[in-house]
Amino acid sequence: MPTVTVDGDETHEAAPGERLLDLFIRSHVDVPHVCYHAQLGPIQTCDTCLVEVGGALVRACATQAKAAMVVSTRSPAAKSAQREAFDRILGNHLLYCTVCDNNNGNCTVHNTTKLLAVEHQQIPFKPKPYEVDHSNPFYRYDPSQCILCGRCVEACQNVQVNETLSIRWEDPHPRVLWDGGAKIGESSCVSCGHCVTVCPCNALMETTMLKHAGFLTALRSPPSKG
Repeated sequence: MPTVTVDGDETHEAAPGERLLDLFIRSHVDVPHVCYHAQLGPIQTCDTCLVEVGGALVRACATQAKAAMVVSTRSPAAKSAQREAFDRILGNHLLYCTVCDNNNGNCTVHNTTKLLAVEHQQIPFKPKPYEVDHSNPFYRYDPSQCILCGRCVEACQNVQVNETLSIRWEDPHPRVLWDGGAKIGESSCVSCGHCVTVCPCNALMETTMLKHAGFLTALRSPPSKG
């Protein structure tokens, strides 16, 4: 089995053909990653998992571990690249975690914000000019919170093979599309729910979680003084 040296002194045995990010996750090495999901494989859209190997930056999600490989996850170049990549993601996502319905400890964007010690957004958030889609009874899609990671598209296209979801990158304001732009409730979506389970933020949310899951969403409103 190939042995990989990580951050100068830690050595880890990798399985044949194992990706660096899977090795890190298995070995509890904290490396940010947003678009990667074990069920979906490397999508390679976010660049938050960039690490340094032999003086070059590589995506840990798509790089196979090799014998005698020396990897730095915390070099100045790697940390700068990870933070820059995440800053670009946050340009598509407003950090309002305190009242967010997905603030339940399982939000990848929230957890990555903590891991990278982000205190404010370097790239100002700009909402997309689309309405929230509530037309499906089981889940809703908020384009302005969508980070365009492609997880949901990968799940729909290549795992479930429903081929309903896509992203038209040439649009001025890209978003996830159902059948090229139909309302969810009018599309070919079969409500399998896989897209919702792999969403790394609150862009896709089960309707049963709305106004129930966040830390402050369950607070009672103060009594009226009338």
